Amino acid sequence: MPGTIADVHAAERAQLMPLGPPFDGFVEHTKRVSSTCLVTFERNRYSVPASFANRPVSLRVYPERIVIAAEAQILCEHDRIIDRAHHQPARTIYDWRHYLTVIQRKPGALRNGAPFAELPEAFRQLQGQLLKRPGGD
Repeated sequence: MPGTIADVHAAERAQLMPLGPPFDGFVEHTKRVSSTCLVTFERNRYSVPASFANRPVSLRVYPERIVIAAEAQILCEHDRIIDRAHHQPARTIYDWRHYLTVIQRKPGALRNGAPFAELPEAFRQLQGQLLKRPGGD
């Protein structure tokens, strides 16, 4: 077949098989969410929406992230913490949005709850205003 590589590729293209779906390379574990809305993986804890407390979930481990799924839907995603130094303490990764339903039932959690230590600035201002009220809720 005379011609360039591009010419030969164009002629063969009709004979090629279509590509399949991309490979979704993760390792899956079944975990139970704790009563504090956390799942543990490799010594670290990751938050899950409060509505899934004490329930089983699927933990999908990718090289760079952790994906938590249940009931045929993705619940949340966190950057994966990879730290092989066992002399350092384990870390807990919170997403404060996972605990909003908890605040509805227990407003005092906004004052002392660990998930609310790193709120966006607008919410931190709201938190400050709420804590100035009598009762601090």
